[in-house]
Amino acid sequence: MRFLFTTLQTYESDFYGRVGAELVRRGHEVSHVTVSRTSARELHEQGFDARSVHDVIAELGEPASLEDEVRRIEDAYPIPHIRDVYYADKAGDGHDEQWNVRRAVQHIRALERVVDEVEPDVLVPEVGNEVIRVASHLVGVQRGIPVLFLLYTMFPEPLRLTVDTLHAPIVPPEELRELTTEEAARVEAFRRAFTERAQPIREYRRWPVEWRRAKLFADHVRRKRGEDQDNEYLQPARLLWTNVAETVRAKAALPFYDELSSARPYVYFPLHVTDDYKIKKVIPHCVDQASIVEQVADALPPGHDLVLKEHPMSVGRNSVRLLRRLRTRPNVRLVRPHTSSHELIVRAEAIAVISSTVGIEALLYEKPVLTIGQPFYSGYGVTVDVDSFRELRAAVPALLTFRPDPERIRRFLGAAMRATDPGAPVLVDRSDANAVALAGSLEKRAAGVVLA
Repeated sequence: MRFLFTTLQTYESDFYGRVGAELVRRGHEVSHVTVSRTSARELHEQGFDARSVHDVIAELGEPASLEDEVRRIEDAYPIPHIRDVYYADKAGDGHDEQWNVRRAVQHIRALERVVDEVEPDVLVPEVGNEVIRVASHLVGVQRGIPVLFLLYTMFPEPLRLTVDTLHAPIVPPEELRELTTEEAARVEAFRRAFTERAQPIREYRRWPVEWRRAKLFADHVRRKRGEDQDNEYLQPARLLWTNVAETVRAKAALPFYDELSSARPYVYFPLHVTDDYKIKKVIPHCVDQASIVEQVADALPPGHDLVLKEHPMSVGRNSVRLLRRLRTRPNVRLVRPHTSSHELIVRAEAIAVISSTVGIEALLYEKPVLTIGQPFYSGYGVTVDVDSFRELRAAVPALLTFRPDPERIRRFLGAAMRATDPGAPVLVDRSDANAVALAGSLEKRAAGVVLA
């Protein structure tokens, strides 16, 4: 089979180069398209067919008519308009509409050229809001090439590979069948190990200014002054400002954290990363988390609190304005971000989530869970699910009396564990061992979709 990987730069391109090397060792062909010219050159030196999207854009030149290209793209792809390609990409912030439209058109034309030349059997873009990833997805699906997305879960084999979409149930409902003795034992062993360990599935974000980040800043400056001068994701000044701002915000947030009262029952609400791809692209109606928090808090009966905790990857990233607004309701408590999520689940009457993995963690404790953003574990009868915010006024009180069926939870966990594979995306694990495991899972899934 022929694989095409779409990456941005640096450690990401390097990691998928190692994944590609393992696939080559297994007898497959691998090509790469990256944003970074440096990364493309390094991959090419390793023997890969690799190119930078900027070089392809330069080779194609400007279209005869930008307006005609926009119309062609809007007619050819399932998007409402060209803005859908670029609106969530931070690289476009600060640029005018014409710049963003031109860049979106350039990337789609470039990915069309690459895909048509490589003729891949499978396309693998990393998950994200960047234009190159969006363009890869659109072009792959439009040409009938399976697009594999790598998603991370909490299960023993944590890789969830979805085909052509980022938003789908993890298994068909009919997969929730009676478990065999062996499957039931495996589910219980996982549940026991996970709850006894009681650790977050992702490390907390480190926010202090430190030597590691200083080295990263220096590397960005070096690359930006060299062959990657037109790489829009290399922004050393923004990187430096972000590091300083995160340190300041993390310290400024300390006065906003509350102690958890043992006297009042509560519903636990884990906050999302505010600029997460899932929030911005898949469920953008949930982007205003403060509004959702206010609606859930207002729907709680008297005597109940709503307890919030920041996502491990959000430490230092949430603005003081957001934290202040989150605490405007008298029955809302914001606890310190390093508070144990497992402890919060155990002590909570119920859990409310947009699309957080905390919802599945709560099911391990057989807690009632309300889902708002249609996560991949909703719709199986083990959670209370809302499709519209107007349902919250009735759904939140109903949640407090809802009790999920333990046997159905076990069947769901068994089905989900059967649907996952070894390996993890690059943001979770950059090791050689993970590269080998990931290659094996990609090979297995690609064979299933290509030969189907």
